[in-house]
Amino acid sequence: MSNDTARLQDRVGRFVAHQLLSTRHWTDKFAADIAATSRGMKVLEIGSGRQDLGVDAYSVKKYFADAGEFVQSDVNPDFGYRVVDITDMSIDETFDLIICMNVLEHVFDVHTAVENLRRGLRPGGRLLVAVPFLYPYHDEPSDFWRFTEHSLRELLRGFTTVDLRWRGMRRFPKGLLAIATR
Repeated sequence: MSNDTARLQDRVGRFVAHQLLSTRHWTDKFAADIAATSRGMKVLEIGSGRQDLGVDAYSVKKYFADAGEFVQSDVNPDFGYRVVDITDMSIDETFDLIICMNVLEHVFDVHTAVENLRRGLRPGGRLLVAVPFLYPYHDEPSDFWRFTEHSLRELLRGFTTVDLRWRGMRRFPKGLLAIATR
């Protein structure tokens, strides 16, 4: 198979996966609902993502006009945001809200990452996490995990409360979303 054929198959596969399995509209709705209560809050978005598909194509910043401060970040410095590696960040009790959508599946040391996210929140602060479940490999080779409801609850056990939701059937979800309070 030629490289051009492989690239075309990859693009077609991504398009089909986005059409059938994407949860982005669903997760963005939750972000918009939370944004409605974010007046004056200090917000950190983990994984603001590529900008080559349009300005802030993957970011939820557009919903947070009333936030006091909205910090966009990514682990890739080429994306033009603040560089934050959640496995090695030293942020303590700084943010009212941390948004980490469609990132954890790309983090190998997920336990350290979640603990760092919890530590970065002020007491009473919230973490919005979204992860895919039924979704093809993407951004290889750093696509490591698919989380179940049970694994996500276990990862978030250090939080005071966890509100967990799923898109699709509970036992066969497209994705999961959690709102965890420190």
